[in-house]
Amino acid sequence: MSASDTFVLETLLTLCLLLFAAKIGGEIARRFDIAAVVGELLAGIILAPTLIGGLHVFGMQLIIVNDAVQMFAELGAVMLLFLVGLETRFADFTKSGLVSTAVAIGGVVVPFILGYTLVILWGYPSKEALLVGAALTATSIAITVKVLKDIGKSNTSESRILIGAAVIDDVLGLIVLAIVLGLLGGEELNLVDIGIVAAKAIGFWLALTLLGVFAVAKLINRLCPRRECPRYIDSEGILHGPESPGTHCILKCDGAQEASAIAMCFGFAYLAGLAGLAPILGAFAAGMSIAETKILHTIQEVTEKINFLMAPLFFVVIGTYVDLTGLSAGSLAFAAILITLAMLGKVIGCGLPAYLLNKDMHQAVIVGLGMMSRGEVGLIIAGIGATSGIFSNEVFSAVVLMVVVTTVVTPIAMTQAYKHITRPTT
Repeated sequence: MSASDTFVLETLLTLCLLLFAAKIGGEIARRFDIAAVVGELLAGIILAPTLIGGLHVFGMQLIIVNDAVQMFAELGAVMLLFLVGLETRFADFTKSGLVSTAVAIGGVVVPFILGYTLVILWGYPSKEALLVGAALTATSIAITVKVLKDIGKSNTSESRILIGAAVIDDVLGLIVLAIVLGLLGGEELNLVDIGIVAAKAIGFWLALTLLGVFAVAKLINRLCPRRECPRYIDSEGILHGPESPGTHCILKCDGAQEASAIAMCFGFAYLAGLAGLAPILGAFAAGMSIAETKILHTIQEVTEKINFLMAPLFFVVIGTYVDLTGLSAGSLAFAAILITLAMLGKVIGCGLPAYLLNKDMHQAVIVGLGMMSRGEVGLIIAGIGATSGIFSNEVFSAVVLMVVVTTVVTPIAMTQAYKHITRPTT
């Protein structure tokens, strides 16, 4: 058997086992009312090559995270941020208001400072400190919205602040990541470099987003002017769409809209990478552009189906990078402090601005707790640190544990806060 044949077989076996494990782990997590991403991540940790994945069957190691597997995982990250962008309207930024903006800024600045300071004081290099700080800035808007819907609080004043702040936090977090990655490319860090990279990151993201929202989105609407281009049957058996599907469109080929949207996602991601930024920044901008079109529903549906495969694969592959066998008592202590600072950073950084502006302690606590979950964005940053070789095993494992714990704790904390913290009477 040739080397290329062996490479293909080991890739197929690894993808098979990881996908099965991710879905089983996600299902078990949902049975305990925990976000599926936690189960997918834990499945990867269990199947890591340093644990069960290192076993050999018929002369072949069960799990080998080779270049092909890593490529699939990175595509999963790109598609995941594209989907997050599809759920983010550009108009949301203008409606978020002063409180949401202040909450988002506080939720980025305070955790970044705490994470960076801890890593430096612990004796790790500044490169690791910058990337840990970036990981702590993230907030999972998907988990925040899901929790609010699950507990029936999606129309409260704090929920509106939370959703607006989470949207702004997503963009600020990605910009911080872009700045950090730009700084990591240089040998020395100074204020001039930081200013140049910051202007480059913000300017590029704004240019790409405005191009997509105000030019590409209008072109897409011209090519397919109706809101419901293809015919489909809803859950109640009602047929929607034109009598002759596609006859009104310039694009006639089946799947042209969907394929073009995914191509746009990859193209924007490529442009971001070409500019020295994270490809996920471009994918997010592409998603926001499509969100302004009349084919949003169709693209969301297709992208969600793709992410049934790609997103779990990304999370489970990230889990395989965790080497629990190498963790010492000092490493666990570092992880515990990092988790504590990660939660305090969001509670203080987001809750304090909310309280100072609205003088409502109930609202401030809910907002602070709701912004704690790092979710998928935190894992993406952790994955960048691992695949680039910037993170040591101890730091990477601590960041992954931080994401898992905050993702599990946030829904529980918000539910209990709504039960036990009473709103002041006026």
